[in-house]
Amino acid sequence: MPKLKDIAERVGVSISTVSRAISNDTNRPVNEETKRKIREAALELGYILDESSKSIGKEITSAKRIACIVPQILMDDHPYFSQVLTGFHVKMTEMGLPPAIVRTCEELSDTERIKMMLQETGTQGIVAISWYDEKLFEMLEQENITVLGVSLNDERLTVPVVDCDRIFSARTAVRHLIEQGHTRIGFIGGPAYSEQIDSEERYVGYKFAMLEANLSLNEHWIINTNWNVNFSYSRLTELLTEMPKSEWPTAIFCASDMLAIPAMRAVVEQNGRIPQDIAFVGMDNISMAQYTTPPLTSVQVPKYEIGKVAAQLINDYLEGRYSSLHKVLLPSTLIVRESSVYDRTNRTNRTND
Repeated sequence: MPKLKDIAERVGVSISTVSRAISNDTNRPVNEETKRKIREAALELGYILDESSKSIGKEITSAKRIACIVPQILMDDHPYFSQVLTGFHVKMTEMGLPPAIVRTCEELSDTERIKMMLQETGTQGIVAISWYDEKLFEMLEQENITVLGVSLNDERLTVPVVDCDRIFSARTAVRHLIEQGHTRIGFIGGPAYSEQIDSEERYVGYKFAMLEANLSLNEHWIINTNWNVNFSYSRLTELLTEMPKSEWPTAIFCASDMLAIPAMRAVVEQNGRIPQDIAFVGMDNISMAQYTTPPLTSVQVPKYEIGKVAAQLINDYLEGRYSSLHKVLLPSTLIVRESSVYDRTNRTNRTND
């Protein structure tokens, strides 16, 4: 089935503009000509439009209205979250519901703005995709707005969540490296919603796997990028240039493929070989992972399925099918490629290098 991204590329607009046009978002309306082009492109590509919203400007009052709130940096062409949003939209269509309203958290950065959005759109449920604001979440609870978290798995949150088991996924990735004979394993990632890397689930999984194997953690090999891909490249470059090659980590687990790819470039530019000098495992298994040099080993996270399950669950809550909080953690799978396949337990391999 065609995706919102395909329609956006056909018309030459952003994915958020396509979403607003298809959902008839009256708070941030799309001009009539652009709406027409978007709908024509959708029909040409075979995208199933919601029948109740085909008439431009016609408000949908009978169905539950749902809004997705996403950080701006994750909108449009993000290789992970665009898949989540696509799955979400597809499931909404399958259930016969109007398309979700999509907003950035920057647009709804304070109480007044989010209240205005709720009033103007009639939103009854919010899917918070990798976005958390304690004050605004408390306000939404007071307004009796159902909130569902996606990629927001934190034990302190009192909202239902759909995600994958990131602690288990990280443990699986690091165990794979340990099985290859690595004992000096670094970590590249970012902080959790507490703004502390220590509580971030992928770091917790990394640490768990290291400690259960009686391996020490070298703080110099743990890089907090604040989820900035440029920092993944620059800070690892600094680390490799400051240390002799004999003190480099022999493997690095990266909390996302987006962080792994620039880190791999940093190694190559410092005359390092992948995986002989430093092996890499990423997470998310974005489509680009298979095309890196060498191809990147990564944890396959069911992005599209996470979006579909989130749509089903938020609708179930709005329909009163659940009275207690649920946490749905979808399974992940390690996809092994050349970036980590180098058995350091085999002395012959090391001798011949």
